Order: sequence, then C-alpha cells, then structure tokens
Amino acid sequence: MSKPSVTFVNIIETEADKQAEVVKILQEGTETVISKKDGFQSVTLLASKDGAHVINIAKWDSPANVQAVQSDPKAIEFVKRTAAIATATPGLYDIVGEYTA
Repeated sequence: MSKPSVTFVNIIETEADKQAEVVKILQEGTETVISKKDGFQSVTLLASKDGAHVINIAKWDSPANVQAVQSDPKAIEFVKRTAAIATATPGLYDIVGEYTA
C-alpha cells in the first residue's frame, strides 16, 4: 500500500530566456529548503521544450505540510525570486489515475 499523499502542482509561465533561471531557483529552493521540511516526499521539475513553462510537482504527506512550507520565510524568498521573473499558478491535487507500462 502506498503512503498517503497530496500533490502540489505549480505551473509557471516564463519567457524562454528566463526558463533556465526559474529552474535554477526551483532546484536551489528544493535542495536547501523544501526537501528538508516535514512531510516532504518528492519533487519533479519539468521544463517545456519551447521555454515558456516550468512545472513543479511536489508530493507531500498532507495539505498541512504544504501550508507550513508556504508560510516559511526561507521558502517565501524563493517564491519572491521566481515571481520577479515568472507567473505561477499553484494548486493542491489528488492523484485520480496513474498508469505505467
């Protein structure tokens, strides 16, 4: 049986010439802050081929864990850095289907 979780998805729109910078900010934030927080399970970062989007998919034990990170001053600094060069649309999701070969 798999561990209970909630999935945080953040779809980030950016200019193609800023995509690498957005990815770097997300990687740094994940490595130094996010991955150290209670309830953290995983992060997957996706960069669109056209450079217009970055998608951050993070799995957490519970919505409370996500809320705790969102109010953490260290995490907020990474949000501010991202917001300066991109537009984010975050949300919490439940996995309703997952298919593998």
